[in-house]
Amino acid sequence: MRNLPHLLPLLLALVLPAHGQDTEPASWLPGGNLFPPLIAPTVEPRAGMLVLKDVKRLRLDIGRSVDLYAFPTSDDGRTEVTAGADFFTWTSLRQADDFHFPVDAVDYLFGINFNARHVIDDVSALSARLRISHISAHLVDGSYDKLQGAWRNGQLPRVYSREFFDLVCALQWTPSLRVYAGGQYVYHIDPADLGRSSLQAGAEYSIPIATIPWLHPYAAYDFRLAKLHAYAANHTFQAGVKAGEWNGRGLNIFLSWFSGTSDHGEYYDARWTSWGWGFTVDL
Repeated sequence: MRNLPHLLPLLLALVLPAHGQDTEPASWLPGGNLFPPLIAPTVEPRAGMLVLKDVKRLRLDIGRSVDLYAFPTSDDGRTEVTAGADFFTWTSLRQADDFHFPVDAVDYLFGINFNARHVIDDVSALSARLRISHISAHLVDGSYDKLQGAWRNGQLPRVYSREFFDLVCALQWTPSLRVYAGGQYVYHIDPADLGRSSLQAGAEYSIPIATIPWLHPYAAYDFRLAKLHAYAANHTFQAGVKAGEWNGRGLNIFLSWFSGTSDHGEYYDARWTSWGWGFTVDL
């Protein structure tokens, strides 16, 4: 993220409210996420596993996003602004015999984020998240066939990295429904001839159960129009149930379906269609 040190003063100037007598004080480590991670998109902070049935792969997610600082805001408490950090990986593992799972490819993301939320009324709120992040991707030894002395399927390791801005705006229509839209601009990418922009939209809906308030059946869909050499559509659908807090700690068990360009950088030019089941633990 070579340009990040030069961008920080400008970003802080944009998000820091003016200090005055009618502001709430700033605080470190406010707890939770002012902008909860999106459910369906593949490049989001989470901790869990997804078993992909038709391609005999597993996806392992390790990491999270943490709000580190809450900026001073108006004393009515309707508007909040935070800054945080993202550190997470998503890993592709092959399903082999005897319960072995060789690691095929791994992607790393780290960066910073700025979040804002404004309460409209008792049930609705507007929110936004700006991420400035770096991603790098790598093939791992599970992609190498030691007996053949060659990389599997002729897939050679290649350099893949990108630094980007990612902005998502969301409307919390009701406590059970969130709709969102946004886009991404990559300001540095290797290979350099790849596309630099994408658009995104989606929705998340949980079904309230009055008699079991801690159980949340839900469905989520994400659409992304991403450009590599040309624009192509990515679709991700997830449906499941969460035990715990809907926008907080809990355990998700779900079914997922994905169709689009691979979310692993080493396979950036491959299109995958897969479905599976999985779980995540929201901390």
